[in-house]
Amino acid sequence: MLPLMHRDHETKEHTTRVDSSPQSAVELRRLLEALPCGAVVLDAHQQVAAATRVFSTLLGYPQGLTGDLNFRDLVDAEDAARVDDFLASGEAEMSHSLCLRTRAGRPLRTVMRFSRLASGNAPVAAVVGILLEERAVASTPVQSKLPADEAQAFARVANWEIDVATGRTLASRTWYEIWGLEPDTEVTLDAVFLRIHPDDRDLARAAVQQAIEAAVPFRFRHRIIRPDGTLRWAESAGRLELADSDGAPKLAGVVMDITQRRAAEEALARYYDIVSASPDRIAFLDRACCLLAANAAFLTAIRQTGENALGKSLQEVEGQGPLSDLVYRNLGRCLDGGHPVVDDIYESGPDGQARESEVRLFPHRDHEDKVTGIVVNIRDVTSVRDSERRLLQSAVVYAATSDGVLMTDADGRIVAVNAAFSRITGYAEAEVLGRKPNLLNSHWHTKSFFTRMWRRLVKQGVWEGEIWNRRKDGEIYLQRLHIRRVLDGRGKVTNFVGVFAERPVSANGPKHVEYLAHYDPLTKLPNRLLFDSRLAYAMDPARRNRTPVALFLLDLDRFANINASLGHQIGDELLRAVGLRLRETIRPADTLARLSGDQFGLLFEGIQTQTEAQEIARRIRSALQAPMTVRGHQVFVTMSMGIALEACASNDTDVMFAHAATALSNVKHGGRDAFRIYSEPPVGTSTARQRLAEMLRSGLETGEIELLFEPRVHLETGRWPGAELRLRWHQPDLGPVAHERLLALVESGGMTVELGQWILAEACRQLRDWTLRGTPIGVLSVSISETQLTRFDLVPSLERLLRSNELDAGRLELSFAESLLFKHPEQAREVINGLHRLGVGVALSEVGTSWLAPQVLRRLPIRRLEIHRNFVDAMPDSPDDLAIVQALIAMAQALDIDVTADGVRDDRQRFILLNLGCLEAQGDLFAPPLRAPHYERCLLQISEPPTDAPVEPRLPLV
Repeated sequence: MLPLMHRDHETKEHTTRVDSSPQSAVELRRLLEALPCGAVVLDAHQQVAAATRVFSTLLGYPQGLTGDLNFRDLVDAEDAARVDDFLASGEAEMSHSLCLRTRAGRPLRTVMRFSRLASGNAPVAAVVGILLEERAVASTPVQSKLPADEAQAFARVANWEIDVATGRTLASRTWYEIWGLEPDTEVTLDAVFLRIHPDDRDLARAAVQQAIEAAVPFRFRHRIIRPDGTLRWAESAGRLELADSDGAPKLAGVVMDITQRRAAEEALARYYDIVSASPDRIAFLDRACCLLAANAAFLTAIRQTGENALGKSLQEVEGQGPLSDLVYRNLGRCLDGGHPVVDDIYESGPDGQARESEVRLFPHRDHEDKVTGIVVNIRDVTSVRDSERRLLQSAVVYAATSDGVLMTDADGRIVAVNAAFSRITGYAEAEVLGRKPNLLNSHWHTKSFFTRMWRRLVKQGVWEGEIWNRRKDGEIYLQRLHIRRVLDGRGKVTNFVGVFAERPVSANGPKHVEYLAHYDPLTKLPNRLLFDSRLAYAMDPARRNRTPVALFLLDLDRFANINASLGHQIGDELLRAVGLRLRETIRPADTLARLSGDQFGLLFEGIQTQTEAQEIARRIRSALQAPMTVRGHQVFVTMSMGIALEACASNDTDVMFAHAATALSNVKHGGRDAFRIYSEPPVGTSTARQRLAEMLRSGLETGEIELLFEPRVHLETGRWPGAELRLRWHQPDLGPVAHERLLALVESGGMTVELGQWILAEACRQLRDWTLRGTPIGVLSVSISETQLTRFDLVPSLERLLRSNELDAGRLELSFAESLLFKHPEQAREVINGLHRLGVGVALSEVGTSWLAPQVLRRLPIRRLEIHRNFVDAMPDSPDDLAIVQALIAMAQALDIDVTADGVRDDRQRFILLNLGCLEAQGDLFAPPLRAPHYERCLLQISEPPTDAPVEPRLPLV
């Protein structure tokens, strides 16, 4: 029903009237004023004679209904015909459910009672219609405010009614909430069926149809598919109600949301299945020690059925057994103290053998936290206890043995070691748990050695042999190792156990003396003495069927930098790692030796042509390209190789060594990281080199060498805060000269200082030009070579350039390779401090390739770090490189130093750098090095670089 509305004191002003006698009008007005709800008076032709303010306002006519309005204009044709039938029938009253239309066109489903007025009281008015209640309609449902709505919402129960003839539904607000519908949703019986799960829909239709046809009440469970796709479980019940005064039969009933109850029932069913299937004996005893519940295992053990045992005392169903004694002995502790009890009992099994069981007694508490009984859990632990005793015995042997014992899991991670392991290796147990045994690797064995070991271990389950390992202090020692795999009952590998004993080599034995004389003690490779002996034997003319020989001399490039930055221990480890990688690259019959320092020698027999030697050299270079991890440091190394073939040596080993050394020297002068085969120098070689040097000097004067500018980009804003200066040489006869060849030519021709001075002068000139034009260039960075740092008066020269060009020193930045800090620490410190006094910024480039300590950065006025492009280029595919970049960025942030990533080539790298906190980068993703006019135009427009901009490898200047 609609809420009763208070009578307005001005009702008479809102009451619509038609022409009538004054006395009838007064009586009619009084009649309407006496009605506290919506009402309308109709004449015999359904013309509106009068209406209350409540009725007018409900239909959207706050000023009252107009006098020319007919009731037929307010209802559907079907409802209008029903009212006409009533007017013509002569009946005294009629209640009818009809649909009114408001002024805005919104349908309003209502129940109205029409009563005929006495003819003498109102000559014109024939019928008064009183609005009894407002109902929801299909197009715009209006909820009735049922009295129990709040209680229904709390209990998740809702009542409903369905008009059988029209299918229209009247329901409480809770009903809509259960079905997941909005109150203004169109609801019919067919729409309700569509919201029922397809598997339950036929059952629902059949139950409702039977209730309509046979007046049989129904109750069934079903699932509701809510509009958001979620499922709810519900239970619906209802019955058919006979037709009321308006003649329409209805289905009425309730629906209950049982989703939570259904989940609880399913959970209880699962718990029951779990408890029933458990091999443990489980039972519940009340405070009187009577058995109220038990699973199948418990009943089987006491040889009783549930019907015979439940409700009886434990002593009655089990007798005077060990379980009863344990339970009764601990009743006070469990029931009164509320404490659990765990104890063992001994029983006789079905075969008469003694069995050991673990009994757990748990106090059971109700919702008020009162102990209402005891949960009993009994588990057979006979085999477990036997295993525990055997393990204790093994542990005693394990701890007392003088051999080292190491145990790993199936993934090869250490889970246990004994005291002898710590004594032999120097590692405490806490230092190795969770790590892999390769921390003991001496790097003396090839990869194929370990491959054969694990193949045999996987295939046969055991491996035994001698192996060289490393102690914590770095000492290499020989051990006899026995490894065995451990399988579980299903044949799955669970552990690997290694037992080893140290096998010291006698220092006085003849074999040991011979070993020291012919082998390098660091790498265990042949030394120069043994290498010379094998070379002489290979070149001996007296040997029959002797094959041609090739000699390779290999030098690690810039190995002194590694020793200076990372320390000699890391350098020694690197030499061992290089030796191991070289050994894996060549054939077993080939000779590899460490000749001196960072120089290795390779001897190959059967090399017929230069093409074969070149192929071997390429294979060696490829093998050394992958980074090497040495004591947690990832190190990149390159090698210079000089090659001599026997055909040019005239069977003289000294001449062959000299030829290989000459070829090696030529490689170093040409830029390193390459190989060269010795050949007789052609006539005019020195003249050609001298001519190239003259061409370079001429190029500086004629403008063939030009400066390019690679922008540094702010990753968040896209701004260009500065640029890094690059170099390119266009030679008419030679064409574009590659950076590597140009740098080698500059170094061999002794022009490093001259070129460096020219670059600084040109950079200052260009910077002055941009400053005078107001171009927002930001900071221009210029790379400084090793020669400029050590052999040139850099600071005074730069001071003169700044003064002559009237430049702000803060607009210029000089960049040094990180390795120079360790190779020339004193000169670097002096120059960097001098530049800082001038106001010139200092940056470190190629950061990450050496060991850069934070204390070094704190002592020097470094403005910016530039992460080496190799680490950035490997992201995100290489976790190790990503970790290095993250560590460098974190260190720079902690020391309040700007950081730039070099070589960014895609958006993935840009997003990673932003997330790590690096806000500045340069690389192909943003722009290649540009000529000065192009750079200026792009800088002012902040647009994409021009399509004719050169795309080529960009390396720092010398």
